[in-house]
Amino acid sequence: MLKKYFFIFFIWCFIPCKAQNAQVMIDKLKASLKDNPDAKKTASVYSDLTWYYSTVSVDSALAYGKKAEYEAQKLADSTLLGQIYSDIGSVYFNNGDLDNSQKNYLRSYTIRKHRKDAFGVAKISNNLGNVYRDKQEYTKSMKAFLEALAYFESVKDDKNKAVAQSNIGLLMVRLSDYSKALQYLNPAIAYAEKNKLPDRLCEFYGNLGKAYMGLNDTIKARVAFEKSLKNCKISGNQKAISTLYQNMGLLKTRQQNAAGATALYEKSKAVAKTVNSDHDQDNLKISIARSYLKSGKYQEALKLLTEIKAKFLREKKDESLYYTLDILIPTFAYLKQPDSVLYYQEINKKLSEHLTRLSTLKHTAELETKYQTAKKEKLLAEERAETRRKTTLLIGISILTFFVIIISLLIYRQQKLKNKQQKQEFRLKTAIAQIETQNKLQEQRLSISRDLHDNIGAQLTFIISSVDNIKHGFDIQNIRLSDKLRSISEFTKSTIVELRDTIWAMNNSAIAFEDLKVRILNFIEKAKMAKEDIHFSFDIDEKLNTLTLSSIEGMNIYRTIQEAVNNAIKYAGAENIAIDASAENGNISITITDNGTGFDPENISNGNGLHNMRKRIEDIGGTFEIRTAVSEGTTISILLKNKNS
Repeated sequence: MLKKYFFIFFIWCFIPCKAQNAQVMIDKLKASLKDNPDAKKTASVYSDLTWYYSTVSVDSALAYGKKAEYEAQKLADSTLLGQIYSDIGSVYFNNGDLDNSQKNYLRSYTIRKHRKDAFGVAKISNNLGNVYRDKQEYTKSMKAFLEALAYFESVKDDKNKAVAQSNIGLLMVRLSDYSKALQYLNPAIAYAEKNKLPDRLCEFYGNLGKAYMGLNDTIKARVAFEKSLKNCKISGNQKAISTLYQNMGLLKTRQQNAAGATALYEKSKAVAKTVNSDHDQDNLKISIARSYLKSGKYQEALKLLTEIKAKFLREKKDESLYYTLDILIPTFAYLKQPDSVLYYQEINKKLSEHLTRLSTLKHTAELETKYQTAKKEKLLAEERAETRRKTTLLIGISILTFFVIIISLLIYRQQKLKNKQQKQEFRLKTAIAQIETQNKLQEQRLSISRDLHDNIGAQLTFIISSVDNIKHGFDIQNIRLSDKLRSISEFTKSTIVELRDTIWAMNNSAIAFEDLKVRILNFIEKAKMAKEDIHFSFDIDEKLNTLTLSSIEGMNIYRTIQEAVNNAIKYAGAENIAIDASAENGNISITITDNGTGFDPENISNGNGLHNMRKRIEDIGGTFEIRTAVSEGTTISILLKNKNS
C-alpha cells in the first residue's frame, strides 16, 4: 500500500482554465457583480470565481464556492449545482483534501448521471481519476481515466482527450512505468502546442518533467519544467508555479546543488503563501528538510522535521507522519543519537502496521461490498425471472389489444400529418408577410434617405454657399463676425458629412466590415488634416474583411469610434491614437487607445459622450469598457458577438 516518499513531491493539481491570466478574469467577474445581475447570473458568477480562485487563493475559492452552492440550491438549478460541486471538488483537490474533493466530485457525478449528461460525467471521471491516483487507489484511477478517454475519443473531443492522456501519463509516473508515461504525454503536448493552449502546456510539460525525473534524465526534466513554468506564468496558475519551483528544487538536490535547491524552495514558499495551500506548504517543508539532510545541515533538517511532525500529529495525518519519520530517522543517525533512531524506528514500525491494517480493512470492506452486490444481483435476477413469467401471461391479452392500438396509431398519424401541413402553411404565410413588411420598411428607408439628401442636404449646401458669398461679397472688417461665419461654414460642412454617413447606413440593410473600415479611414484622414501633430494608427484583422453587420450595428460602431477619437483630440491632448479591430473566440474586439492625460473614473460622472458611447454598444448587444487613470491615457474596449462565426 505504502509508496516511497519520493512520490509525495509529484503531487500536481492543475485545473483547466482559459488561456488567460486568472486574476484578470477574477477582476472582470467581480466587476460584473456590481451590475446587480439576476439570481441565476449571480450564482454562475460565484461558481466561476470559485474556479478561477482555485489557483490563486484557496480560502477565497471556498468562500465563493459556498455562496454559489447556496444560490444554486435556492434556484433548484441541478445543472448549475453539478458544476459548482465540481468546482468545489477542484478547490479541495488543490489543497490536498482528497476526501472532501472526492465527496464533492461524486455529488456532481450523481447529478450529471441523473441528467444523462455524458460529457459532464466524462469530465468528472477525469477529475475523480486524479483523486483516486493521489489516494493510491490506482486501479480505480486507471478505470476512471480510461472511461473518460474512451468517451472523448468517441465524440472526437481532442482537447479533453489530451487532458485524459496527460492524466494517464502522470499515473504511469506514479507506477514507475516512465516509458509508457511518455507515450501518453507526448501526443497531449503536441495537441496543446498546435492549438497554443498555455494552461494545458503548463500541466502537460510539468507531468513530462516528472517522467524524465523518473528516468534520471535531469537535462530533459529541467527543459520540460522550464517550458511548464513559462506557460504557467502566462495562464496565471500560481499553484502550479509553486509546485514547479518545488520540483525544480528536487532536481537541484539530485545534482548536489544545495544552494540552487534552497533558492528554488524559497520561491516555491513565497508563491505557495499567496495561494494559501497548507498541502503545498507542508510538502515544501519536507522537500527542504531532505535538501538539508543531503547537504549535511542536520540541525536545520531536525528543526524543520520536528515542526511538521507536530503539525501532522495534531491533524492526525498518519500517512504524512509516516513519510516525515522516514526522513527523521536518518537525521538522528547522522546526529549520532542512536536512542532517538531506535525510538522513532519503533514508532514508524507501529505506524506502518497501522496503515497496513487500515488498508487491509478497506480492502476487506470492498470485498464485503462486492459480496453484498453479488447477493443483490442474484435477488434481482430471481425477480426478473418472476417478471418474465408474469409477462408471458400478459402476452395473450397484449395480442388482442395490438390491432386496436395499430388502428389508433394510424388515425393519430394521419391527424398529425394534417396538423403538420397546417403549421407549414401558417409558417409560409408568416414568412411571406414578414418579407413584404421588410420590403415596405426598406422602401420607406430609401424614401427618407432621398428626402434627407435632396432637401436637408440641399439646404445645408445652400447655407455653405450663402456664407461663402457673404464672405466674398462684403469686405468684413469685424474679426469676430468673420470667425463666426467661418465657424458656421465648418459646422455645416461637418453636418453634411454626418448626414452622408447616416444616409449611407440607411441605404444598406447590411454593411460589410470592409465598408466600415473605409469610412473609419476617411474619418482618420480628416482628423490628421485637422491635427497634424497627432499620430494615428488603424489595424484590422484580415478575418474581419468578409464580416457583415446590420446597418444599426455598423453605424453604432462607427459613431462610437468617432466619439472616442474626438474625445482624445479635444480633451485628452493625446499625441498617439491607435484603433485595433480583431476576431477572437467568436467575438469582435475593438480597442481605441490614446496616450493623453486620462482621468480619474471615480471622480468624474459619465457625460453625454461616454453615456452615448456605452448605450450605442449595449443597444447592439455588446459590452463597453473604459480603463483610464490620471496621466496614464485611456483605453476603450468594445466586445461584440461575431454573428458570422
